[in-house]
Amino acid sequence: MAAEAGCRRGSDGAPHRAPRGRVGVGRRGGGRVTVPPQAEIDARTKGPGRPRDPEADRAILRATIELLGEEGYEGLSIEGVAARAGVGKTTVYRRWPSKEPLVVDAIKHYKSPVDPAPPREEESTRDALVRVLSHFIRAMGPSESGRMMAGLVAEMSRNVELARAVRTGIVEHRRSFVFAILERGIELGEIRRDVDVEVVADMLAGPIVMRVLLTGGAVTPRLVRNVVDTMLDGIAFRS
Repeated sequence: MAAEAGCRRGSDGAPHRAPRGRVGVGRRGGGRVTVPPQAEIDARTKGPGRPRDPEADRAILRATIELLGEEGYEGLSIEGVAARAGVGKTTVYRRWPSKEPLVVDAIKHYKSPVDPAPPREEESTRDALVRVLSHFIRAMGPSESGRMMAGLVAEMSRNVELARAVRTGIVEHRRSFVFAILERGIELGEIRRDVDVEVVADMLAGPIVMRVLLTGGAVTPRLVRNVVDTMLDGIAFRS
């Protein structure tokens, strides 16, 4: 009988064991109430997780871009981003565990406010290159993208993932406009077909980037024209 302690017998005389779960102390109709295990309660009552707010995402990424330009990568903090975006720190940390993935995501989602227009039908290769390079020089100045790039350059030499995001999200995007102009120039017969457009694009940008980031020399409209004319003189198609 001891083995059957705690069991009641049904009308057929067979032992009747209480359902699994925690036995409560409340009473209903004179009997004890059995409470389901906590895991079962959670499974019944837990609804789907709260979806991410896309507006908060956009505000955080926008704040990150702004602060990169103002404080650089080193000075940027999760606390500062949260304050600028008008959200709590936990809102940022739920999405990005640290500063690096946040900055990488912000760069990946960044879109230049204004891209240069494609070459006009009557526009020569020279004029199109001068116009597009001048556009990017303005973007490298006191504009948002210029301040952001200045804030990232130093960190790119130490952070491989960040450098990859900048090159893919910003640099390659800008280079694509120059590639398109050079390839069009080849089709128009203004540039030799054996020219490596990637090398030419780098050589066009080199003197400008050198002055902006290293020597501090003036970047003037005359410089842009001289760079383009010197390059085209070497790669022009000659009959």
